[in-house]
Amino acid sequence: MNAPLSRRLRVARFALSLLPRLIAALPQSGRLRLGRSIGWLMGRLLKKRRQIMHANLAVAFPDWTVAARETVVESHFQRLGAGICEGFWGWFGNLERVPEYRIIGLEHLEAARAEGRGVILNAAHVTDTELGVYFVSRHAPVHAVYRPNNNPAIDALINQGREKHLAGLIDREDTRAMIRALRAGDVVWTAPDQNYHGKTSAFIPFFGLPAATNTAMPILARLGRAMILPYHVRRFGERYELEIEAPIDGLPSGDDVADTCQLVERLEAEIRRHPAMYLWGHRRYKTLPDGIPSPYRR
Repeated sequence: MNAPLSRRLRVARFALSLLPRLIAALPQSGRLRLGRSIGWLMGRLLKKRRQIMHANLAVAFPDWTVAARETVVESHFQRLGAGICEGFWGWFGNLERVPEYRIIGLEHLEAARAEGRGVILNAAHVTDTELGVYFVSRHAPVHAVYRPNNNPAIDALINQGREKHLAGLIDREDTRAMIRALRAGDVVWTAPDQNYHGKTSAFIPFFGLPAATNTAMPILARLGRAMILPYHVRRFGERYELEIEAPIDGLPSGDDVADTCQLVERLEAEIRRHPAMYLWGHRRYKTLPDGIPSPYRR
């Protein structure tokens, strides 16, 4: 009884690992074209996710028409599919044929490391997150903070690809590992922009609506004696642009909520410039203060 099931499981795992490798072997133009088609299909199948995107965009851009929001949602899905296929290249592709990219503000990262200080790259969940981590890892040892996948087979596949170019992967619950990496002068990439309602959280305005936000970055910077640098990733056609902002004066200040507000403001400004690149499918306003109605109620 168990043997056939075990064989099917092995076949499924093999197929799961083969498809990303086949996509990674495509030329970049082919990967992006396939990714846009996958994204278009995702947009038709993931109806609930589409509704969440519209709800988030209605909060962020209340003056937009439904048609304007729909345009961004369509573009976002196609960018999301392309980002997935590009991520496969980062995991399993020919790393000698790197897509064109440039990093604006790399000198801020280099200056911090020259002083022997660790760096927190304060990023966000965008459609091109995977390659955003890969590109900066070509210039400094990067430890990426992540949430393990619920499926162990998928988690192992993803980590196998990521570990090729990272100094390490750190479970988002392992604060001690983050501090060790920072005190060693390394770089910790993290994206604390999603709904978070824990001990280190506060309701901070995000596009005008108080959202449950992780306020741990200033704490981590103090404990790790590190510098926080806002980090953004963009793709224009087949070319990537990454920006490392200058350190914010006086951060960390000791007021973790005020410091986090400044980081959120930087993120909001970036999203306003490039709205289709942000992952609107996450329920950012899942946790709200009492008395504020959920934007996800139909």
